[in-house]
Amino acid sequence: MTRWKAFAGFLATALLVLGPVVPAGASPIGDPAQPAAGTPTLLKLDVDTLSPRVVTAQTPQLRITGRITNTGDRRVDDIRVKVQRGEPVESDRELRGLASLATDSASSPFTDVTASLEPGGTAPISVTVPVRGAEQSLALTQPGVYPVLVNVNGRPDYGGQARLAAVSLPLPVLSVPGGPRAAPKQTPPGVTMLWPILDTQPRRLPTSDGQTLLTDDELADSLSVGGRLFGLVNAVGTATAGNGTLSRSLCFAVDPDLLQTVSGMTRGYKVRLSDGRTVAGKGANAATDWLTRLTALTRGQCVISVPYADTDLVALARSGAVDLAQLSIASSSVVTDLLEVQPAKELFWPAGGTFDQRTLVDLAATGPTTVLADPAHLQNVRGQAPFTLTGTQTAHPVRALPVDPLLSQTLAVPAGAPAEGSLQDGLAALAFRALFDRQAGNQLLIAPPRRWTASESELGGYLDLAQQLFDGGYATPRLLGQLLSGRDRGSATGLAYTPQDSAQEIPAAVTADVVRINAVKRDLLDAMDIDNTSEVNPNELLSPMQYGLLRGMSTAWRGRPEQATTTVQVVGEALDALTGQVIVKNPGRPMTLASGDSPIPIRVYNGLPVAIVVRVHLVAPAGLRPDQYPDIRIPPLASVSKYVPAKVIRAGRFTVDASLTTPSGGTKLGSTARLELTSTTYGIITVALTGIAGGVLVLLVAFRLFRRVRAARAGTGANSEAPREP
Repeated sequence: MTRWKAFAGFLATALLVLGPVVPAGASPIGDPAQPAAGTPTLLKLDVDTLSPRVVTAQTPQLRITGRITNTGDRRVDDIRVKVQRGEPVESDRELRGLASLATDSASSPFTDVTASLEPGGTAPISVTVPVRGAEQSLALTQPGVYPVLVNVNGRPDYGGQARLAAVSLPLPVLSVPGGPRAAPKQTPPGVTMLWPILDTQPRRLPTSDGQTLLTDDELADSLSVGGRLFGLVNAVGTATAGNGTLSRSLCFAVDPDLLQTVSGMTRGYKVRLSDGRTVAGKGANAATDWLTRLTALTRGQCVISVPYADTDLVALARSGAVDLAQLSIASSSVVTDLLEVQPAKELFWPAGGTFDQRTLVDLAATGPTTVLADPAHLQNVRGQAPFTLTGTQTAHPVRALPVDPLLSQTLAVPAGAPAEGSLQDGLAALAFRALFDRQAGNQLLIAPPRRWTASESELGGYLDLAQQLFDGGYATPRLLGQLLSGRDRGSATGLAYTPQDSAQEIPAAVTADVVRINAVKRDLLDAMDIDNTSEVNPNELLSPMQYGLLRGMSTAWRGRPEQATTTVQVVGEALDALTGQVIVKNPGRPMTLASGDSPIPIRVYNGLPVAIVVRVHLVAPAGLRPDQYPDIRIPPLASVSKYVPAKVIRAGRFTVDASLTTPSGGTKLGSTARLELTSTTYGIITVALTGIAGGVLVLLVAFRLFRRVRAARAGTGANSEAPREP
């Protein structure tokens, strides 16, 4: 037994040195250390706080809190935690692969967590470690970005002491207490940062009465204190209060659909419930406050407008819906109207960091175009940014400004991971680029996730670090307009658009429905007419349908085709509701045709608030031949009675199907009405046949009378010549 205990102790020591044998769960901060293949999961470590997130000369110690959860099937005893660090990272690759780096350069002592943890149980952890000191500290002596490992050990039932969970964290160190501070680069990099103001998804439903109707009321929560959109606005307002330095580095990327929706909410709105009922929305006051804050925040600032509802321009270009693409771009006027600021023109920030060639050609058809691109998609690059794209034949020049992939990607939250986890990686990447990366260029363009889900406190932390870098001379704020106005210093043959990029688009089945419904909308608009008796313009009536189609093409639906399909179907149903208001009225009783050329009476009703021109189609059985009738103009909210010429060939009952279309015949209006007709007259053929039959009858009668008369005369003559009897 003594030998087995000795062997177990040796094995535990080896496991502590060699690394993790049990995987940690996903944590709010940091990356879980990689487990050995085939080992069971026993503990999950969630790191909740790291304080401070950035070490400076005023940082005596580092404190980490979180919780341990027993996710296995056995009890774990003697759970302890300690903090280890490695050497400063020297490349992007090391920063991205933090969990694989050694962290044995310094370590705190183990701190007891709990004596025992049953399956499903949770225990809090809290460990504090000095940042300097010869022993039992992180022993930091130089600035840098360090890999830090939170190491949890325990003794599972039927096993020995081992590392059962671990999380890797990047720790930026700008200066060391009692030691040196980081030295600025000879040419501090300029920093420009996009600040996205987009909802997580479109929510407005198309209505023909101008009212604001939403799919849910989650936007009200997002706009309220503590909400995501409130945090995006308030974090900047707090960080830039009385300080214009940070403001010069920011450029707000705003969705016109979001602004239009929020503006509608300020005047009162309704929410459609899952059962079809509508209720009053709760967020009118929050919408008013948020829009006021955003207007003040963006006044005099750099602003770019994404396409309406952040439309997938590539998918639209591939479908040939040029008018919809142009509408999505022209909607930047909404930003001008509501924020009273002029957005940058011909500037595009594509989802996925790239456009295909057809989209570039379409965009550059109206003027010089600049794309904020993922540098990984730039082909055959020469020189420095900005780059002229030389390999695409366009009507006007196209240029590319590359975003920094490390700074942008480290702010993204992996699928299924908590939003808080992105901040520490983002802070470390920003500090590394600005201070310690000798290969970095002199311009850092940061593009966070389009629908950034970081909390307000985390957003404030990121902005605070940027301000520290500016104040310390490590970086300089640079307006996006300065980058746009500068001359091109390099070239690239084009932007790559890979099959992987194509797979992320809105599916072709959805775009096909969008094109079909948009064609119906255009045809209906052509059939409509302005009427002096109505204040409604046909464009105003139908434009909500087009905007609804753009919402169905939003990049928010990438990876969620069912939601895109549903959004487009709602627009189709709304358009059907409009076409269903122009109908042929059924009299509800049979109508009589008194003569062979009696016209068929038709009564057409227009329930729309605009005039419309329609074409009548009649389908009749044999014996009734209706003529083609000229197109009919019907005033708004009015009925018109017309008489369609027809030829009645026979008497009897007829069933006629009456329907309406637009003058082009491409769009059916309303439902088919079934008319019951009765004819008491004879047609030409019937009259002719009757006349002939009558004539023949007269001749036959005359001939018979003639024969009788002749026979009678013959009998009389014979009687007169016969001899008389004596």
